[in-house]
Amino acid sequence: MPVIASNGRDVSYDVAGPEGSPLVAFQPPGASGASIWRRVAAPFQADYRTVAINPAGYGETALLSASVPMTVRDEAQALAAVIHTERPDNRGVHVVGHSYGGTIALALACYWPDLVARLILLEPAPYPLLRAAGEAAFANEISRHNQRFIATVRDGGRDAVAMEQYLDYFNNHPGFWRALSPTAQNNMIALAERLAIGLDAVERLDLGFDDLASVAAPTTVIHGAETDPLHARLSALVANAIPQALLRALPGAGHMMTLTHGDDVVALIREDLGNGPPAKGSI
Repeated sequence: MPVIASNGRDVSYDVAGPEGSPLVAFQPPGASGASIWRRVAAPFQADYRTVAINPAGYGETALLSASVPMTVRDEAQALAAVIHTERPDNRGVHVVGHSYGGTIALALACYWPDLVARLILLEPAPYPLLRAAGEAAFANEISRHNQRFIATVRDGGRDAVAMEQYLDYFNNHPGFWRALSPTAQNNMIALAERLAIGLDAVERLDLGFDDLASVAAPTTVIHGAETDPLHARLSALVANAIPQALLRALPGAGHMMTLTHGDDVVALIREDLGNGPPAKGSI
């Protein structure tokens, strides 16, 4: 696993596929490292170079100094550094991000637009846009869950409680946590503080609709046809704000689509990469 320097810290990532080929960069969702993308990335590695980035605290990617709150822009800067390393000419870079990773990918397209040839967002999570759009009920709902998670983790000794509340909510399924194996639960508990750091960064996101309107890369926003109303609405807001973006629904999927519908996600990404710029609208 390569490790590079970005903004004074180490950043690690998975890489595979022929050097010099068009690059597909995958940014994982919250509470996930680069490995979550391996099944999705593998089918592309005959024709593309693929990278999957470890966010702060995952793999060998370092956290920022505890005295400096991390921002989504910091995570996007790490993604930019990996792109510069693997594709120095910055040509033909396609960026795929899911949830928290979709927010990072969106920030990359806003702050470093020249790096992005195509943008594919799977239920991106720029939650502050909900309030900016006047969606007060949704904004209050997600902020309440995020703030409760952060506070519960930082109370100390309550990581399991925080994870149970959060995963049951995000999977729209009370009892989801209790159905996990003890090993899976322990693995998730170990990620609690890192997830809290990412959620705090999203809560302080400073992107607005004017920023999204400046995104020039052809963009597809994918939402699960069975996702919760909040993430469905947020996906529509993002797609409507980006010029010529396409909004697509993945049948049968919810928010955790990379885990539950990996083969379908591969098919949608392959279709998107094989086509020209998507037409405005939804399917």
